[in-house]
Amino acid sequence: MSRGIQSLNWKDKMLNHIVIFKLKEEFQGKKKDEIAKEIKEKLEELPRLVREIVYYEVGINSLNDPRAYDLVLISKFESLQSLENYKNNEHHKRTLAFILERALDAKVVDFYS
Repeated sequence: MSRGIQSLNWKDKMLNHIVIFKLKEEFQGKKKDEIAKEIKEKLEELPRLVREIVYYEVGINSLNDPRAYDLVLISKFESLQSLENYKNNEHHKRTLAFILERALDAKVVDFYS
C-alpha cells in the first residue's frame, strides 16, 4: 500500500458509531450538568452488558461554545451487524429511552476506519 493511500475495503475496517446529544437545561428538577453525569454513568454501563461493543467512550462537553452539543458517545463495532445487534439490545434500548427523555436533539455519524 502506498504511503498516504488507504485501502477502500470497508470489510477490513471497524465501524465507528458517533452520537452527540444536546440536553435539556432542566429535567425533573435536575440541571443540565447533573443530567449529563447521569447519562454518562448509564452509557458507561453498556460495555459490560453488550458483547458487541469493541470500544466505548463517553464525554461531557468541557467548553462553553454556543454551537456545542453537551455529550458525545464514541464507539466501535466489528461490523454493521454488530452495530445493529447493539441497537436492538434491550439494555441499549432502555438507556436510549432514558437519554431521549432528557435530550433536545441527537445526531449520529457512522463511518468505517
